[in-house]
Amino acid sequence: MSKFVIILLVLSLTENIFPAFNVVAIVGMVLLYLVHHQANVAGPDGAPRRARRFTIYAYGYWVTSYLLTSAPISNLFSYDFLRFDGALLIAYLPLLFFVDYSLGEDFIRHSVAVFLSVLSVVAIFGAAEFADTLGVPLGLSALPDELQLVHFAPSPPQYILHGLFRAHNAAGAVYALASCISLALLLQERKTKVLSPRTFWFAAIFTGLVLSKSRTAYTAFVPASIFIFATARKNLRQSLKIVALVVLPLSAFLLIQPEVSQRVEGITDTEDPNVFNRFIVFKDALDDFYMSPLLGIGFGRHNDDSLKFSGIPNVAYIATAGEVINSDEHAHNSYLHFLAEGGIIGLTLMMSIWVSLYRWVKRSRLQFAESTFGRAFATGVQACVILELLISFTEHSLGTGVSVLCTLTMVGLLQNLVVAEGRVRVLIPARLQPAT
Repeated sequence: MSKFVIILLVLSLTENIFPAFNVVAIVGMVLLYLVHHQANVAGPDGAPRRARRFTIYAYGYWVTSYLLTSAPISNLFSYDFLRFDGALLIAYLPLLFFVDYSLGEDFIRHSVAVFLSVLSVVAIFGAAEFADTLGVPLGLSALPDELQLVHFAPSPPQYILHGLFRAHNAAGAVYALASCISLALLLQERKTKVLSPRTFWFAAIFTGLVLSKSRTAYTAFVPASIFIFATARKNLRQSLKIVALVVLPLSAFLLIQPEVSQRVEGITDTEDPNVFNRFIVFKDALDDFYMSPLLGIGFGRHNDDSLKFSGIPNVAYIATAGEVINSDEHAHNSYLHFLAEGGIIGLTLMMSIWVSLYRWVKRSRLQFAESTFGRAFATGVQACVILELLISFTEHSLGTGVSVLCTLTMVGLLQNLVVAEGRVRVLIPARLQPAT
Protein backbone atom coordinates (compact mmCIF):
# COMPACT_ATOMS: atom_id res chain seq x y z
CA MET A 1 0.00 0.00 0.00
CA SER A 2 2.79 2.44 0.91
CA LYS A 3 4.53 1.98 -2.44
CA PHE A 4 1.27 2.54 -4.33
CA VAL A 5 0.66 5.84 -2.50
CA ILE A 6 4.24 7.03 -3.11
CA ILE A 7 4.06 6.22 -6.82
CA LEU A 8 0.72 8.07 -6.95
CA LEU A 9 2.34 11.07 -5.28
CA VAL A 10 5.33 11.02 -7.64
CA LEU A 11 3.08 10.80 -10.71
CA SER A 12 0.97 13.69 -9.43
CA LEU A 13 4.05 15.93 -9.60
CA THR A 14 4.05 15.78 -13.39
CA GLU A 15 0.88 17.88 -13.76
CA ASN A 16 -1.43 20.33 -12.02
CA ILE A 17 -4.16 20.72 -14.62
CA PHE A 18 -6.21 18.31 -12.53
CA PRO A 19 -5.13 19.21 -8.97
CA ALA A 20 -7.60 16.72 -7.50
CA PHE A 21 -5.04 14.07 -8.48
CA ASN A 22 -2.47 15.82 -6.27
CA VAL A 23 -4.98 16.10 -3.43
CA VAL A 24 -5.79 12.37 -3.56
CA ALA A 25 -2.08 11.56 -3.41
CA ILE A 26 -1.53 13.89 -0.42
CA VAL A 27 -4.55 12.48 1.45
CA GLY A 28 -3.27 8.98 0.82
CA MET A 29 0.12 9.91 2.23
CA VAL A 30 -1.46 11.40 5.36
CA LEU A 31 -3.48 8.22 5.93
CA LEU A 32 -0.34 6.19 5.34
CA TYR A 33 1.48 8.26 7.97
CA LEU A 34 -1.24 7.60 10.55
CA VAL A 35 -0.80 3.84 10.00
CA HIS A 36 3.01 3.81 9.98
CA HIS A 37 3.81 6.54 12.51
CA GLN A 38 4.30 4.28 15.55
CA ALA A 39 6.60 1.97 13.60
CA ASN A 40 8.71 4.94 12.55
CA VAL A 41 9.14 6.19 16.12
CA ALA A 42 11.05 3.06 17.13
CA GLY A 43 12.93 2.53 13.89
CA PRO A 44 15.96 4.22 12.32
CA ASP A 45 15.41 7.93 11.75
CA GLY A 46 17.04 10.02 9.07
CA ALA A 47 14.43 12.75 9.14
CA PRO A 48 15.06 16.51 8.83
CA ARG A 49 13.78 17.06 12.37
CA ARG A 50 14.58 20.77 12.67
CA ALA A 51 12.89 21.59 9.36
CA ARG A 52 9.82 19.63 10.46
CA ARG A 53 9.67 21.48 13.76
CA PHE A 54 9.76 24.86 12.03
CA THR A 55 7.10 23.63 9.60
CA ILE A 56 4.76 22.85 12.49
CA TYR A 57 5.39 26.32 13.94
CA ALA A 58 4.72 27.85 10.50
CA TYR A 59 1.42 26.02 10.13
CA GLY A 60 0.31 27.27 13.51
CA TYR A 61 1.40 30.81 12.69
CA TRP A 62 -0.28 31.03 9.28
CA VAL A 63 -3.56 29.53 10.48
CA THR A 64 -3.58 31.93 13.45
CA SER A 65 -2.79 34.81 11.09
CA TYR A 66 -5.75 33.85 8.92
CA LEU A 67 -8.10 33.64 11.91
CA LEU A 68 -7.02 37.10 13.10
CA THR A 69 -8.18 38.58 9.78
CA SER A 70 -11.78 37.55 10.58
CA ALA A 71 -12.07 36.00 7.10
CA PRO A 72 -14.68 33.21 6.87
CA ILE A 73 -13.58 29.91 8.41
CA SER A 74 -15.28 28.11 5.53
CA ASN A 75 -12.93 29.85 3.09
CA LEU A 76 -9.91 28.46 4.94
CA PHE A 77 -11.00 24.97 3.92
CA SER A 78 -12.29 25.90 0.48
CA TYR A 79 -10.81 24.41 -2.66
CA ASP A 80 -10.09 27.82 -4.20
CA PHE A 81 -8.23 29.09 -1.14
CA LEU A 82 -6.10 25.95 -0.79
CA ARG A 83 -5.21 26.01 -4.47
CA PHE A 84 -4.23 29.67 -4.60
CA ASP A 85 -3.78 31.94 -1.54
CA GLY A 86 -3.40 29.09 0.93
CA ALA A 87 -1.45 26.66 -1.27
CA LEU A 88 1.42 26.41 1.19
CA LEU A 89 -0.93 24.61 3.62
CA ILE A 90 -0.95 21.74 1.12
CA ALA A 91 2.53 22.12 -0.35
CA TYR A 92 4.47 21.52 2.88
CA LEU A 93 2.58 18.39 3.97
CA PRO A 94 5.18 15.97 2.50
CA LEU A 95 7.74 17.38 4.91
CA LEU A 96 5.51 16.35 7.81
CA PHE A 97 4.01 13.11 6.57
CA PHE A 98 6.61 11.59 4.23
CA VAL A 99 8.42 9.50 6.84
CA ASP A 100 10.41 6.26 6.65
CA TYR A 101 8.19 3.82 4.78
CA SER A 102 11.00 1.29 4.38
CA LEU A 103 11.42 2.16 0.73
CA GLY A 104 14.50 0.43 -0.62
CA GLU A 105 17.00 1.91 -3.04
CA ASP A 106 15.58 -0.06 -5.97
CA PHE A 107 12.08 1.33 -5.41
CA ILE A 108 13.42 4.87 -5.08
CA ARG A 109 15.43 4.45 -8.28
CA HIS A 110 12.32 3.26 -10.11
CA SER A 111 10.18 6.07 -8.67
CA VAL A 112 12.64 8.71 -9.83
CA ALA A 113 12.87 6.98 -13.21
CA VAL A 114 9.07 7.07 -13.59
CA PHE A 115 8.98 10.77 -12.70
CA LEU A 116 11.73 11.69 -15.14
CA SER A 117 10.36 9.44 -17.88
CA VAL A 118 6.86 10.92 -17.78
CA LEU A 119 8.23 14.47 -17.89
CA SER A 120 10.54 13.47 -20.75
CA VAL A 121 7.75 11.99 -22.86
CA VAL A 122 5.56 15.04 -22.29
CA ALA A 123 8.45 17.35 -23.20
CA ILE A 124 9.21 15.46 -26.42
CA PHE A 125 5.56 15.45 -27.44
CA GLY A 126 5.36 19.15 -26.53
CA ALA A 127 8.47 19.91 -28.59
CA ALA A 128 6.81 18.22 -31.58
CA GLU A 129 3.70 20.36 -31.07
CA PHE A 130 5.94 23.41 -30.76
CA ALA A 131 7.58 22.57 -34.09
CA ASP A 132 4.14 22.14 -35.63
CA THR A 133 3.15 25.67 -34.57
CA LEU A 134 6.28 27.02 -36.28
CA GLY A 135 5.43 25.46 -39.63
CA VAL A 136 6.73 21.88 -39.50
CA PRO A 137 3.78 19.90 -40.95
CA LEU A 138 3.21 17.26 -38.27
CA GLY A 139 -0.56 17.65 -38.06
CA LEU A 140 -0.55 17.92 -34.27
CA SER A 141 -2.51 21.19 -34.25
CA ALA A 142 -5.60 19.14 -35.14
CA LEU A 143 -5.47 17.30 -31.82
CA PRO A 144 -8.20 18.11 -29.26
CA ASP A 145 -7.57 20.90 -26.74
CA GLU A 146 -6.91 18.39 -23.96
CA LEU A 147 -3.82 17.20 -25.83
CA GLN A 148 -2.48 20.63 -26.71
CA LEU A 149 0.62 21.06 -24.57
CA VAL A 150 1.70 24.29 -26.28
CA HIS A 151 -0.37 27.46 -25.79
CA PHE A 152 -0.32 30.87 -27.42
CA ALA A 153 0.49 33.85 -25.20
CA PRO A 154 -0.72 37.20 -26.59
CA SER A 155 1.68 39.48 -24.69
CA PRO A 156 4.22 39.32 -26.18
CA PRO A 157 2.82 37.09 -28.94
CA GLN A 158 4.54 33.71 -28.72
CA TYR A 159 3.98 29.99 -28.29
CA ILE A 160 4.92 28.49 -24.92
CA LEU A 161 5.15 24.91 -23.69
CA HIS A 162 2.90 24.34 -20.67
CA GLY A 163 3.14 20.55 -20.71
CA LEU A 164 0.62 19.24 -18.22
CA PHE A 165 0.72 22.40 -16.11
CA ARG A 166 -1.73 25.26 -15.84
CA ALA A 167 0.90 28.00 -16.15
CA HIS A 168 4.18 28.12 -18.05
CA ASN A 169 6.12 29.31 -14.98
CA ALA A 170 4.88 26.28 -13.06
CA ALA A 171 6.02 24.08 -15.94
CA GLY A 172 9.37 25.87 -16.02
CA ALA A 173 9.88 25.39 -12.28
CA VAL A 174 9.17 21.64 -12.32
CA TYR A 175 11.23 21.07 -15.47
CA ALA A 176 14.10 23.02 -13.88
CA LEU A 177 13.89 20.86 -10.74
CA ALA A 178 13.79 17.69 -12.83
CA SER A 179 16.72 18.98 -14.91
CA CYS A 180 18.75 19.27 -11.71
CA ILE A 181 18.02 15.68 -10.74
CA SER A 182 18.59 14.26 -14.22
CA LEU A 183 21.86 16.20 -14.60
CA ALA A 184 23.15 14.95 -11.24
CA LEU A 185 22.30 11.36 -12.22
CA LEU A 186 23.95 11.81 -15.61
CA LEU A 187 27.19 12.99 -14.02
CA GLN A 188 27.19 9.90 -11.79
CA GLU A 189 27.48 7.53 -14.76
CA ARG A 190 30.93 5.99 -15.09
CA LYS A 191 30.86 6.11 -18.89
CA THR A 192 29.15 8.76 -20.99
CA LYS A 193 26.68 7.12 -23.35
CA VAL A 194 24.90 9.45 -25.75
CA LEU A 195 22.01 6.99 -26.06
CA SER A 196 21.67 6.11 -22.37
CA PRO A 197 18.36 6.63 -20.49
CA ARG A 198 19.95 9.28 -18.29
CA THR A 199 21.16 11.24 -21.31
CA PHE A 200 17.66 11.04 -22.78
CA TRP A 201 16.11 12.24 -19.51
CA PHE A 202 18.34 15.27 -19.28
CA ALA A 203 18.10 16.19 -22.97
CA ALA A 204 14.30 15.88 -23.05
CA ILE A 205 13.65 17.59 -19.73
CA PHE A 206 16.11 20.41 -20.42
CA THR A 207 14.33 20.95 -23.73
CA GLY A 208 11.05 21.17 -21.82
CA LEU A 209 12.59 23.73 -19.50
CA VAL A 210 13.78 25.88 -22.41
CA LEU A 211 10.48 25.67 -24.31
CA SER A 212 8.53 26.66 -21.19
CA LYS A 213 10.10 30.09 -21.74
CA SER A 214 10.14 30.71 -17.99
CA ARG A 215 12.85 33.32 -17.57
CA THR A 216 12.71 32.83 -13.82
CA ALA A 217 13.48 29.14 -14.25
CA TYR A 218 16.27 29.92 -16.71
CA THR A 219 18.10 32.23 -14.32
CA ALA A 220 17.69 29.91 -11.34
CA PHE A 221 18.79 26.77 -13.18
CA VAL A 222 22.15 28.20 -14.24
CA PRO A 223 23.62 28.56 -10.69
CA ALA A 224 21.93 25.32 -9.59
CA SER A 225 23.60 23.44 -12.46
CA ILE A 226 26.94 25.09 -11.65
CA PHE A 227 26.58 23.71 -8.12
CA ILE A 228 25.99 20.22 -9.53
CA PHE A 229 29.11 20.40 -11.69
CA ALA A 230 31.11 21.78 -8.75
CA THR A 231 30.20 18.79 -6.58
CA ALA A 232 31.40 16.49 -9.38
CA ARG A 233 34.84 18.10 -9.58
CA LYS A 234 36.48 14.84 -8.49
CA ASN A 235 35.21 13.33 -11.72
CA LEU A 236 36.33 16.21 -13.93
CA ARG A 237 36.89 14.11 -17.06
CA GLN A 238 33.32 12.74 -16.95
CA SER A 239 31.91 16.24 -16.40
CA LEU A 240 33.83 17.64 -19.36
CA LYS A 241 32.60 14.80 -21.58
CA ILE A 242 28.99 15.47 -20.64
CA VAL A 243 29.41 19.19 -21.24
CA ALA A 244 31.05 18.59 -24.62
CA LEU A 245 28.79 15.78 -25.86
CA VAL A 246 25.42 16.71 -24.35
CA VAL A 247 25.06 20.09 -22.66
CA LEU A 248 26.81 22.38 -25.15
CA PRO A 249 25.38 20.84 -28.37
CA LEU A 250 21.85 20.79 -26.93
CA SER A 251 22.10 24.34 -25.57
CA ALA A 252 23.54 25.65 -28.84
CA PHE A 253 20.80 23.99 -30.89
CA LEU A 254 18.05 25.45 -28.70
CA LEU A 255 19.58 28.92 -28.43
CA ILE A 256 19.90 29.39 -32.19
CA GLN A 257 16.14 29.07 -32.46
CA PRO A 258 14.77 32.65 -32.71
CA GLU A 259 11.81 31.82 -30.45
CA VAL A 260 14.19 30.80 -27.68
CA SER A 261 16.98 33.35 -28.19
CA GLN A 262 14.50 36.24 -28.08
CA ARG A 263 13.11 34.94 -24.79
CA VAL A 264 16.58 34.61 -23.27
CA GLU A 265 17.45 38.14 -24.37
CA GLY A 266 14.25 39.33 -22.70
CA ILE A 267 15.66 38.44 -19.27
CA THR A 268 17.49 41.76 -19.13
CA ASP A 269 14.86 43.79 -21.01
CA THR A 270 13.67 46.32 -18.41
CA GLU A 271 11.19 47.75 -20.91
CA ASP A 272 9.30 44.46 -21.08
CA PRO A 273 5.84 45.08 -19.50
CA ASN A 274 6.07 41.81 -17.58
CA VAL A 275 9.40 42.85 -16.05
CA PHE A 276 8.13 46.35 -15.28
CA ASN A 277 4.97 44.97 -13.63
CA ARG A 278 7.13 42.91 -11.30
CA PHE A 279 8.44 46.10 -9.70
CA ILE A 280 4.88 47.34 -9.22
CA VAL A 281 3.78 44.22 -7.35
CA PHE A 282 7.04 44.29 -5.36
CA LYS A 283 6.13 47.79 -4.21
CA ASP A 284 2.60 46.70 -3.28
CA ALA A 285 4.00 43.93 -1.09
CA LEU A 286 6.47 46.31 0.55
CA ASP A 287 3.64 48.76 1.28
CA ASP A 288 1.78 45.97 3.10
CA PHE A 289 4.93 45.16 5.05
CA TYR A 290 5.53 48.78 6.06
CA MET A 291 1.98 48.97 7.39
CA SER A 292 2.47 45.91 9.58
CA PRO A 293 6.14 44.86 9.76
CA LEU A 294 5.81 42.54 12.74
CA LEU A 295 2.83 40.37 11.79
CA GLY A 296 2.03 41.38 8.21
CA ILE A 297 -1.51 42.19 7.09
CA GLY A 298 -2.73 38.61 7.47
CA PHE A 299 -2.49 35.30 5.65
CA GLY A 300 -4.29 35.43 2.30
CA ARG A 301 -4.99 39.17 2.43
CA HIS A 302 -2.40 40.51 -0.03
CA ASN A 303 -4.69 40.32 -3.06
CA ASP A 304 -8.02 41.00 -1.29
CA ASP A 305 -10.03 44.18 -1.92
CA SER A 306 -11.65 46.89 0.23
CA LEU A 307 -9.48 46.08 3.23
CA LYS A 308 -10.01 47.62 6.66
CA PHE A 309 -7.31 47.36 9.30
CA SER A 310 -7.10 46.95 13.07
CA GLY A 311 -4.17 47.22 15.46
CA ILE A 312 -1.14 49.47 15.70
CA PRO A 313 -0.10 51.08 12.38
CA ASN A 314 3.51 50.43 11.33
CA VAL A 315 3.83 47.74 13.98
CA ALA A 316 1.02 45.15 13.86
CA TYR A 317 -1.81 46.31 11.58
CA ILE A 318 -3.92 43.37 10.37
CA ALA A 319 -6.63 43.49 7.70
CA THR A 320 -9.73 42.43 9.64
CA ALA A 321 -12.35 43.17 6.99
CA GLY A 322 -12.53 43.16 3.22
CA GLU A 323 -13.59 41.26 0.14
CA VAL A 324 -11.95 37.83 -0.02
CA ILE A 325 -10.48 37.06 -3.46
CA ASN A 326 -8.90 33.66 -4.03
CA SER A 327 -6.70 33.88 -7.10
CA ASP A 328 -3.15 33.28 -8.30
CA GLU A 329 -2.24 36.97 -7.93
CA HIS A 330 0.73 37.30 -5.62
CA ALA A 331 3.84 39.39 -5.03
CA HIS A 332 5.96 37.41 -7.55
CA ASN A 333 8.57 37.17 -4.81
CA SER A 334 8.18 34.71 -1.95
CA TYR A 335 10.27 36.74 0.47
CA LEU A 336 8.25 39.91 -0.09
CA HIS A 337 4.98 37.96 -0.05
CA PHE A 338 5.82 36.38 3.31
CA LEU A 339 6.75 39.82 4.65
CA ALA A 340 3.50 41.31 3.33
CA GLU A 341 1.20 38.69 4.83
CA GLY A 342 3.23 37.41 7.78
CA GLY A 343 5.69 40.15 8.59
CA ILE A 344 9.14 39.51 10.01
CA ILE A 345 7.87 36.53 12.02
CA GLY A 346 6.35 34.85 8.98
CA LEU A 347 9.43 35.28 6.82
CA THR A 348 11.71 34.10 9.64
CA LEU A 349 9.71 30.90 10.10
CA MET A 350 9.70 30.08 6.38
CA MET A 351 13.40 30.78 5.99
CA SER A 352 14.11 28.62 9.03
CA ILE A 353 12.39 25.72 7.27
CA TRP A 354 14.45 26.05 4.11
CA VAL A 355 17.79 26.77 5.75
CA SER A 356 17.32 23.76 8.03
CA LEU A 357 16.25 21.64 5.09
CA TYR A 358 19.29 22.67 3.05
CA ARG A 359 21.63 21.79 5.90
CA TRP A 360 19.98 18.39 6.34
CA VAL A 361 20.22 17.56 2.63
CA LYS A 362 23.87 18.65 2.62
CA ARG A 363 24.67 16.37 5.57
CA SER A 364 22.72 13.51 4.02
CA ARG A 365 24.61 13.80 0.73
CA LEU A 366 27.90 13.21 2.51
CA GLN A 367 26.64 9.91 3.94
CA PHE A 368 26.80 8.30 0.51
CA ALA A 369 29.96 7.18 -1.23
CA GLU A 370 31.14 8.89 -4.39
CA SER A 371 29.78 7.54 -7.69
CA THR A 372 26.69 6.01 -6.08
CA PHE A 373 23.05 6.61 -6.86
CA GLY A 374 22.54 7.96 -3.34
CA ARG A 375 25.24 10.62 -3.70
CA ALA A 376 23.96 11.64 -7.15
CA PHE A 377 20.32 11.81 -6.06
CA ALA A 378 21.19 13.78 -2.91
CA THR A 379 23.20 16.21 -5.04
CA GLY A 380 20.19 16.68 -7.28
CA VAL A 381 17.90 17.28 -4.31
CA GLN A 382 20.35 19.79 -2.82
CA ALA A 383 20.37 21.62 -6.16
CA CYS A 384 16.56 21.59 -6.11
CA VAL A 385 16.55 23.38 -2.75
CA ILE A 386 19.01 25.96 -4.12
CA LEU A 387 16.83 26.42 -7.20
CA GLU A 388 13.69 26.89 -5.07
CA LEU A 389 15.39 29.64 -3.07
CA LEU A 390 16.60 31.37 -6.23
CA ILE A 391 13.42 31.08 -8.27
CA SER A 392 11.49 32.64 -5.39
CA PHE A 393 13.10 36.03 -6.00
CA THR A 394 10.85 36.57 -9.02
CA GLU A 395 8.03 34.09 -8.33
CA HIS A 396 6.10 33.11 -5.21
CA SER A 397 7.52 29.62 -5.56
CA LEU A 398 7.95 28.94 -1.82
CA GLY A 399 4.29 29.68 -1.16
CA THR A 400 2.60 27.98 -4.09
CA GLY A 401 1.99 24.31 -4.56
CA VAL A 402 3.62 22.62 -7.49
CA SER A 403 7.37 23.17 -7.12
CA VAL A 404 7.42 22.89 -3.31
CA LEU A 405 5.47 19.62 -3.54
CA CYS A 406 8.04 18.36 -6.03
CA THR A 407 11.06 19.34 -3.94
CA LEU A 408 9.67 18.03 -0.65
CA THR A 409 8.61 14.74 -2.22
CA MET A 410 12.18 14.28 -3.42
CA VAL A 411 13.33 15.11 0.11
CA GLY A 412 11.01 12.36 1.40
CA LEU A 413 12.52 9.86 -1.02
CA LEU A 414 16.00 10.95 0.05
CA GLN A 415 15.07 10.44 3.69
CA ASN A 416 14.09 6.84 2.95
CA LEU A 417 17.33 6.39 1.02
CA VAL A 418 19.33 7.69 4.00
CA VAL A 419 17.56 5.25 6.33
CA ALA A 420 18.16 2.38 3.91
CA GLU A 421 21.84 3.31 3.71
CA GLY A 422 22.00 3.34 7.51
CA ARG A 423 20.54 -0.16 7.67
CA VAL A 424 23.14 -1.42 5.19
CA ARG A 425 25.96 0.05 7.27
CA VAL A 426 24.64 -1.73 10.35
CA LEU A 427 24.14 -5.10 8.64
CA ILE A 428 27.44 -5.33 6.74
CA PRO A 429 29.76 -5.12 9.79
CA ALA A 430 27.60 -7.70 11.56
CA ARG A 431 28.02 -10.12 8.67
CA LEU A 432 31.79 -9.63 8.70
CA GLN A 433 32.08 -10.63 12.35
CA PRO A 434 33.39 -14.20 12.91
CA ALA A 435 30.84 -16.79 14.08
CA THR A 436 30.99 -17.80 17.74
